Amino acid sequence: MSTHLLDVPELYQRLDTSRRDQGFTWKQLAVAVDLSPSTFSRMADGNRPDADALVSLLVWLDLDINYVIKPKGSA
Repeated sequence: MSTHLLDVPELYQRLDTSRRDQGFTWKQLAVAVDLSPSTFSRMADGNRPDADALVSLLVWLDLDINYVIKPKGSA
C-alpha cells in the first residue's frame, strides 16, 4: 500500500499557472510535452495522469516531485 498520493489538483494548478505564464493554450502545451490534450481534461476532473505523462509534465515544469505528492491521509 502506498504511503503517498499524487496531489492532482496541485499539479494541475501548477501546470495551468506555467501554461498561462508562457502564453500556451492547453492544446499547445499538449504538443510541447507530446501528450494528448485529453490528459489535461482528465486531470481537470481530478484523474491522475499515467506514469509516463507525469514524468513529462514534471520535466516541463522543472518541478521536484515533492511539490506534488502528499502523505496519504493528509488534507
